[in-house]
Amino acid sequence: MENDKGAYLIINSQIFPLSRSKTTIGRKLENDLVIQEPLVSRLHAEIRYQKEKYHIFDLASTSGTYLNNKRIEQGVLYSGDIILIANVPVMFVDESTGISTNSEDKTSQLHRDKDF
Repeated sequence: MENDKGAYLIINSQIFPLSRSKTTIGRKLENDLVIQEPLVSRLHAEIRYQKEKYHIFDLASTSGTYLNNKRIEQGVLYSGDIILIANVPVMFVDESTGISTNSEDKTSQLHRDKDF
């Protein structure tokens, strides 16, 4: 299945379009996105487009996959998320949704004291 939703990864100032329903990431040359770093596993992670959302899965990598500085086995991706594949930062961008305001839903607004 081809995916033309306008989502991509930014890695080392390069843009990698997510044009398939499944994208493999790792050091092995057979991966869709190859990252030649010693801490990256041969088959490190996978991004899947399922139920109108992008999901990332760690594939039992040695050094882990992190989503916004939290180690994960799997997670839902939102535009602006930072993925760490071992020690390599990758930004996920989804032009169909814009930058996520997910954090605003989890925090309350600051209120000014009347003295100000």
